[in-house]
Amino acid sequence: MTQRESQCSPVTLNGCTGSEVWTKLGDPVSIGAAAYPLSAVRDLALHVQGLVRKIDAPPRKQDVLAAVQRVGWLQIDTLQVVRRSQELVLWSRLGTYNPDYLENLAYDKEDRQLFEGWQHAACFIPLGDYRFQLPRKRANRRTWGNMGSAKNRKLVQNVLTRIERDGPMRVADFEYDGPPLGTWWDWKPAKRALEFLVNRGDLMVSSRFHFQRLYDLTDRVLPDWTDTTEPTQTETLRYLLERSILALGVCRVSQ
Repeated sequence: MTQRESQCSPVTLNGCTGSEVWTKLGDPVSIGAAAYPLSAVRDLALHVQGLVRKIDAPPRKQDVLAAVQRVGWLQIDTLQVVRRSQELVLWSRLGTYNPDYLENLAYDKEDRQLFEGWQHAACFIPLGDYRFQLPRKRANRRTWGNMGSAKNRKLVQNVLTRIERDGPMRVADFEYDGPPLGTWWDWKPAKRALEFLVNRGDLMVSSRFHFQRLYDLTDRVLPDWTDTTEPTQTETLRYLLERSILALGVCRVSQ
């Protein structure tokens, strides 16, 4: 272990440290003193990420979905020089592909297989994993945080009522003539209310227009077949561990 590794903070999953995770899930199987050459570990990591796959035919929509499922969560980035990060991640694994496939999988009502959610950042996440977002959303519903003032509570209710009545809306659809509220995260009040409602589970991102989010009621976005059974803490921990290991291929036992 390098000096830098030894100084890292302990990894946590769902609020539990590594030792607490193993207490809940059981001790890992010992592999003795076996060691693997760095080249093998590197090849394994590249393989599980889909970066050494031979491309034999033009990618299909199901190939795009499989690539997202393979990496686990596809981070969404608004910035671009050549293309946005999420498109480059897919291109590096699939070669030249139709970017409309990702749009359809995330936003087409008839074809939706992904949703916009939060893991380490804003990501496209397979709908099969939606239920594992529910414990966090339930916890968020127990507190108003910095939206707890009477003024903010009224704003949140007004935003929700308007979307219930008028359908999907962008931040730009809510007027604001006040001063700038920051230099980096210059969110106007309606944007704060919208994200608050997303974090609680009342709203989801239904689509995008010129990459601007459109927000709608969760019940109008989620397909009927989506599993909304809330997992236990143990199930959530196991899911996070297994999903991470499948995506990364290799990690230290301490992680």
